[in-house]
Amino acid sequence: MAEPRTLRVGITGVGWCASQHIAAFQKNPHTQVTWLHGRDEWRTRATLAKNGLALPDVRFTTSYDELLANVDVVSITTPNHLHAEQAVAAARAGTHMVLEKPTGLDEQELVRIRDAVRRAGIRTVVSFELRYNPYLRVAHWLRASGRLGAIRFARTQYLSRVTDWYSGWNWVRTRASGRSHLLAAGCHAVDALRWCSGLEAQAVSAFHTHFTTGYEWPTSIAVNLTLEGQALGHVTSSTDFMMPYSFSVELMGDRATLRQDLIQWLDEPVQVDELGASCPVAGVRFEHAMDAGGRPAIRIRTVMPDSADVTHHPFQEEIDDLVGSIFDSRRQPAIDVFDAQKTMEVCLAADRSAEHAGAPVRLPLITD
Repeated sequence: MAEPRTLRVGITGVGWCASQHIAAFQKNPHTQVTWLHGRDEWRTRATLAKNGLALPDVRFTTSYDELLANVDVVSITTPNHLHAEQAVAAARAGTHMVLEKPTGLDEQELVRIRDAVRRAGIRTVVSFELRYNPYLRVAHWLRASGRLGAIRFARTQYLSRVTDWYSGWNWVRTRASGRSHLLAAGCHAVDALRWCSGLEAQAVSAFHTHFTTGYEWPTSIAVNLTLEGQALGHVTSSTDFMMPYSFSVELMGDRATLRQDLIQWLDEPVQVDELGASCPVAGVRFEHAMDAGGRPAIRIRTVMPDSADVTHHPFQEEIDDLVGSIFDSRRQPAIDVFDAQKTMEVCLAADRSAEHAGAPVRLPLITD
């Protein structure tokens, strides 16, 4: 077979997160970053230098249309309120895309993105990159392979303390662009609950509060979900807590339970050797362990989703997944705009419920 051609890549919104997209594209043998789009060329090149990135032949433009006219793939890493408009324009130009979360800030934006991508037939990947983290992949596999049994309860938490040290502070704290903690950050936890449990939400009821100054929106939200199969779910999303960043996953099935890095059971013991021999995820070990009460468990040893630093996030796997799907029409990226829309709908429904004192909101919000 002939070698795949090199895909020309453009980046819009060159900042902290985009630096990792660029680094991943540079390592993929079938892509070359050829264009950058932004408001200020000097600031853009200074960001590249700050992150140790060398793009001596890259071209710069202040015109997004010019960028789209000259690339095969665009990476959209701009502030949140620009995502939908830029995604729709990319689809209309026939340009494949990496779209940072959140994809859209309301139902109208989600529908516009969906319809534009559907008409264009392009490939998309949304940066819920934790789907490529080995721990979350193990959690997904344990559930999908039946080793946990039928899920009865699922819980995810995105807990942080983000103030003005964050490079996006000037816009993410606003209602116009950040919009809410779920849309700005906690949507990762919502997506992890959906993907790891394999269950879609049927309704949500949420409450929020506001402690951390500097944000125009509530800074903590607790979301209760009714899931398919009579299961229940819970998501906590907050930037109020005096603790290191924490991202946790719990899946409680009728055979076994996963609580972060521990697998436990009651009746039928889980076999550590069988897990090690069967697990399809690279870089994972299973060990005999005890919980804090001295009860038997199995501990998962792998890279955990325990850092808010984008250099820790698996963008390489995300970018490689998109590129592979462009060259092989039989492949689908792990998370495209159609799948991500369901995560966004849960976030929008939860925010709406919280604004109305926890009144339940039914899902889906958007019907075809």
